[in-house]
Amino acid sequence: MTVELQANNRSTKKRSELTSIRGEGYVPAVLYGYGTEAQSVSVLETDFMKAYREVGKNGVIKLKTGNKSYSVMVQEVQAHPLKEAYTHIDFVAVDLNKETEAEVPVVVTGEAPGVKEGGVLQRTLNYINVKALPSDIPEQLEVSIEGLNIGDSVYVKDLPKGDSYEILSEEDEVVASVTPPTVVEEPETEEGDDDAASSEASDTEEAESSQDEEKEQKEE
Repeated sequence: MTVELQANNRSTKKRSELTSIRGEGYVPAVLYGYGTEAQSVSVLETDFMKAYREVGKNGVIKLKTGNKSYSVMVQEVQAHPLKEAYTHIDFVAVDLNKETEAEVPVVVTGEAPGVKEGGVLQRTLNYINVKALPSDIPEQLEVSIEGLNIGDSVYVKDLPKGDSYEILSEEDEVVASVTPPTVVEEPETEEGDDDAASSEASDTEEAESSQDEEKEQKEE
């Protein structure tokens, strides 16, 4: 299913006018890549959010501007640090008949027996690199951790393979592992320290006692 998105051409790059565009509910964007020169556009934020949710980060959108249309992917999205709003979008036009590389999220499923025994699940790889035609890039790849005991790991080689895409990441890269629980030991007072402290206290008492005796003898 093709998702379409209407874009408007814009010529301005002034901050005040960009603010005005955002105030009208549009997001400034740039389009570049296959079959087009770099051009400044804007898209209605609500329409973009709907299209982006539908196709995902690696999905293909049919971007229409003027009397032309381009097959694009979202290269980058910038968001406001405080408001729930987009501030800028990069669209890259792609050749649907040429393979491209993309980052695909890795999702772990299930519950590891090692975690139930007190182990700690550690994620070390959240994305992998794949190569495929733009329309064949998987939205995500899943791997089960239901067989992991303490000390076990799952690797890139354990991810599902597909005829329509090639995994580029190294097969021996660890995706997730279950490590032993961390035991925090309370510091213990060593006997040697206790003996030394006791001996020091005893010596102090003996010195004070000796000084008292000398004082009494002088007074006599």
